[in-house]
Amino acid sequence: MLKYIDYQLNSDEAVQLQLEKEVAAQINERFRNNIRAFSINIPSVIPLINQHTTQKYSVFCNANSELNIVDFATGRVWYGISPKTESIVEVESFCNQAPFIRFHNPTCDQLQQEKLPVNTDLVLMFGLGLGYQINELLLNSRIKYLVIYEPDLDLLHCSLQANDWESLFEVAAACGTQLFLQLGSDGLSVFEDLAELLQVQPLDKAYLYRHRFHPFMDKVIERLYEASGDIQALTNPNYHLLPYDSFYDAVSERAGNVLANRDYEIMHVENELFKRNLDALKHYYPEIHKAILKHKVRHWALIKDESGQNNLLHLTRRGLFYNHLKNDSETLIQSFISSPLKDDVILGQKLSYKFHTYHHDTYVRKLQNYVSSVVKVKGSFPSIVESLIIFGIGLGKHIEILTTKHQIKNLYICEPNLDFFFHSLFVTDWERIFRNAEQAGHRIYLNLGGDGSEYFIDLMKQFYVVGAHSIANTYMLSSYFNPDMQKAIFDLRSQLRIVLALGEYFDHVKYGIAHTHYSVDHHYFLKAAWLSNLQKEIKELPVFIVGNGPSLDSCFEYLHEHRDKVILISCGTALKALHKNGLQPDFHAEVEQNRATFDWVSQVNDLPYLKGINLISVNGIHPDTSNLFKNTYLALKDGESSSYVFQRGLKKLLPEVKLASLSYAYPTVTNLVVNYMLSAGFKLFYLFGVDLGYVDIRKHHSQHSAYFKSDGKEVYNYQEAHGGGIPCNGNFRNLVFTKPEFDVSRKLLEQAFAKANDSIEVYNCSDGVKIAGTVPLTPENILLPKSDNNIDDLISVFLNEAYYEPFKDAAESIYGQFDLKQLESTVQELLDALELVDTRDDAQNLIDKQWKIIQRSTLNSKDLTFYLFYGSANYVLGILTKLMSAIDNDSEDDLDAFNETVELWRSYLIEGLSLYLNSPLKHDEITVNVFFK
Repeated sequence: MLKYIDYQLNSDEAVQLQLEKEVAAQINERFRNNIRAFSINIPSVIPLINQHTTQKYSVFCNANSELNIVDFATGRVWYGISPKTESIVEVESFCNQAPFIRFHNPTCDQLQQEKLPVNTDLVLMFGLGLGYQINELLLNSRIKYLVIYEPDLDLLHCSLQANDWESLFEVAAACGTQLFLQLGSDGLSVFEDLAELLQVQPLDKAYLYRHRFHPFMDKVIERLYEASGDIQALTNPNYHLLPYDSFYDAVSERAGNVLANRDYEIMHVENELFKRNLDALKHYYPEIHKAILKHKVRHWALIKDESGQNNLLHLTRRGLFYNHLKNDSETLIQSFISSPLKDDVILGQKLSYKFHTYHHDTYVRKLQNYVSSVVKVKGSFPSIVESLIIFGIGLGKHIEILTTKHQIKNLYICEPNLDFFFHSLFVTDWERIFRNAEQAGHRIYLNLGGDGSEYFIDLMKQFYVVGAHSIANTYMLSSYFNPDMQKAIFDLRSQLRIVLALGEYFDHVKYGIAHTHYSVDHHYFLKAAWLSNLQKEIKELPVFIVGNGPSLDSCFEYLHEHRDKVILISCGTALKALHKNGLQPDFHAEVEQNRATFDWVSQVNDLPYLKGINLISVNGIHPDTSNLFKNTYLALKDGESSSYVFQRGLKKLLPEVKLASLSYAYPTVTNLVVNYMLSAGFKLFYLFGVDLGYVDIRKHHSQHSAYFKSDGKEVYNYQEAHGGGIPCNGNFRNLVFTKPEFDVSRKLLEQAFAKANDSIEVYNCSDGVKIAGTVPLTPENILLPKSDNNIDDLISVFLNEAYYEPFKDAAESIYGQFDLKQLESTVQELLDALELVDTRDDAQNLIDKQWKIIQRSTLNSKDLTFYLFYGSANYVLGILTKLMSAIDNDSEDDLDAFNETVELWRSYLIEGLSLYLNSPLKHDEITVNVFFK
């Protein structure tokens, strides 16, 4: 399961530091001696040592003063607390039961093993590690040829710091052992190596010693066993093997049974616990029950290991999941309870300067300044927990232990590997876990199968049932390490932060309603479906979507080349770059509703140019921005309060009207444009400057755009504002950098493309992040379909046929249906429910009452409370939930912090209501002109 460096360090930092100082001198001396030994015995290795830069693994000193290997990217370690002892035990096991292959006389039993002879001709070792096992093996057997395969050169450096190679070479020389180090080799050369060796020395057997699990070397080992007895197959170098790269096949480097020399009996019999658990699933989770009845085990089997514990065995790699089920599970929970992971998604939220005058942001600053100074960061897992997400079930014993000791009101359990959950039904008492939760009024949500990419969407559905504010007090427990699952967890945590950062707070809703009120009377709206005699020709037009990524600067030549044959759409700040390079788009797109878009667009100081462009956006676009352009063509944006208010109103007023509504039109302008044009029915897309990242942080957008001044300097320090970036796969290169908002943008683009299925073609001509569902295409290789139609004529037909005319005077009729007296009444109800609390239970009741009042307001169609205050309530109730979790019997400071926050929420509601009633349809007045001075 989990094997992290924290488990092996001394809890006293001073003691740990002293241990490291004492060991450091030994490391330096050993490294020097080993370099000298290699220069004498295998001098060809010295250039590899000198030229290598550490990529992944390094050594560290543990609490036993022993060196171990750590993956510094993940914090996971290779060995237990005593690597030397572990290696000695491993060699003893190998000598007693050494797996081998034959070069002649094939047998039906591929996995053969025997006691290692004292005099052995050939041992093939897969994995170097620290190298202790090599010394021990040479002391126990006289081996003629020892060939060691190690793909990661980092491990050679680790071994040079830990192992005594000087003595190793002396023993090898004394025993007549010829040592071959195949460094940087994933083992595939073994077939060619065997062919060469057999020409020199007739051999009967080769003993296989696996010291580490490796996705490719394990495939090589499997092939060796399969070819045992067939000398032609064993010396054939022309194999095409694929590594283990599936989530379901992941095995840690030093998992149990690494030698694969133990046989385990697979458990097939259905026990009473399994039957009870099946009945419980049928009762509580009938759909999961159906899936379990159909499930066929594919990757992992349930076995009893040598300690008598239940365990999981990979069927082909032969690695064990647990070291010891009971001990591993108890250690995991004990460690988690003492130091649980909980993201401060509320307190860590960054505020944008441009919103500093907003009512919500003003109070966020007050809340963060106050709460961060008084809240106690408790170092243990509370006895009563609002929300916990557990990633990974395995055999589930850790969940049984945790739910026995703690009351978890909302438990979300995610397990991509259905084999694991299936086998857990034989081991863990799920029936009792489900029954206890039901009796306590708690909820358990099971997310099983998949690859983790759907966690965010599925969990958000659940959070909205109990209130999105519960995100702020949600703990996370990762039960085991898997690279794919860790990425899914990282993505989920980033996305949950963004949910709160992009929430529809008071000001956003207030201005969204006001701007949409204007748009309904003045702008064109896209139809949900439209017909035209030229519909096919229009929808097959190539659409060039131009973002403001840094790679746009290399694309202007190609945009000019194809300009007259395509629909050209600029996204946000790309407009200035197009203007500077003599390109006028057919459409410009903006997605933000605040007036900052007016300032950015106005950097194109050319009104006639702007008046020749049509604007596309969503219903909240600022009227001042829209008035800069020729005409404005809108679609509704799903999930926005303003969209729901006016869409519902138009349905009542004009039942025949069916407006297009966009599901994935955030967080970037590119998301808006892609979804807008997909909704309009277009089929062929080319992406330019849609980098969603950068190769160089200093070149984060087009140099021609409004992000840079005329002298080439940044308008503001981008790295300081957004950080250095997250590494990810590139469209044309292996590595580029992105940021969380861009990563969410990428995922939503991928969902939009996937939803469109095979009916569209999308070519990504941007040197940025890789976007699934698109075809990488360098701009010079674009070949557009030929057409005899005049593109301007087709665009005119599209604009005439695909849009509704402005709904004159409809806005006031819709908005007039709301009763501002009802808003006052509901806000007063919220205020009346705000009382100072004396206990944790009182605090929980206050939060629950606020949430129920907000929810209940949706039942009154004349009440604006839910729209205006839902997002803000989520935020403040999230902080209150966080503070409530810290309250215990003797914590007056925590009670004071809770009550002070209640009073701030009271002020927020009173001032917010007053602001709205005084100017309900006032437009946003944000300005960012300070950036351009």
